[in-house]
Amino acid sequence: MKFSTRLNSFALGEGRKYPRGDESVLHLIKIAGTVEGLTSLELNFPEHFRQNSPSEIRHAMDAAGLTIEGIQLRWPSPEFSRGGFTNVSADIREKAVKLVFGAVDVARELGVDHVLLWPAHDGYEYPFQLEYHSAWDHLVGALQEVADYASDLRVSIEYKPAEPRAKTLLDTTGSVMHLLNLVNRPNVGATLDFGHLLMADENPAQSAAMCIRQGKLYGMQLNDAHGSADDGLMVGSIHLPQTLELIYYLRKYSYAGTYYFDTDPVRENPVQECAANISRVKDLVKIVDAMLAEDGVADTDDALLVSSRAWNRLVKS
Repeated sequence: MKFSTRLNSFALGEGRKYPRGDESVLHLIKIAGTVEGLTSLELNFPEHFRQNSPSEIRHAMDAAGLTIEGIQLRWPSPEFSRGGFTNVSADIREKAVKLVFGAVDVARELGVDHVLLWPAHDGYEYPFQLEYHSAWDHLVGALQEVADYASDLRVSIEYKPAEPRAKTLLDTTGSVMHLLNLVNRPNVGATLDFGHLLMADENPAQSAAMCIRQGKLYGMQLNDAHGSADDGLMVGSIHLPQTLELIYYLRKYSYAGTYYFDTDPVRENPVQECAANISRVKDLVKIVDAMLAEDGVADTDDALLVSSRAWNRLVKS
């Protein structure tokens, strides 16, 4: 199993929810290398490549004993604050696409086969602010351009129903899957985030099963939340049964991607928090594998029976 996390987590703690912005990327990589069980990192583009070259970052990753499993694209404000792929300005839309091209080039240089796109600013706040038909056309066309340029890589879409926009164009797993059908490129898929799914009032296991069934689940980001916001809490800390069910489907249908922790250790020690996430997922995987060894664990609609089996596995572990 591959366990990865966000580099910025190691710039948090002691009450900080966001990095200061002046942290050394190479130093954060060194800290990440001390986490027991961590195998890889995913880096943000262009954020983490402003001060260091890809070769310098590769050297630091090798020294830390870590691999890079993905490059995550971030469209920075204020330039893209009114939208990237769906911006009303053709010039801004072109810049948004070219920025992804830059991330793809860096991924190739580092030998990374996965670029993740979070279209954070493609949304709206007010009625009549976004022309939905043209926005969809722009979004589909931009992703087709990206997919064709990155034909040797995997490109995935991570959706979030809100934040930083009040509403986003991609606000459900279904909307993402509809987009993938319209884009119609074999190398474009989805990355799901547990907390984002809760914000959208979705069941993470059901959403993951939908994507797996279509062969489109390229990444799974684990965390937990109370549901109304992207809290970035430790895995299984609030929604333990739903986390167990999610991992059940990931294991049952042979998900081979990275288990990525998108958490915010605002007041916790980041190294200890990441290690705890890894330990928890390993424990849940053991429980799930034992459940899968039984016949009919989740192949019945008997709620009392199936929930008792899951509960017994949890309490006896």
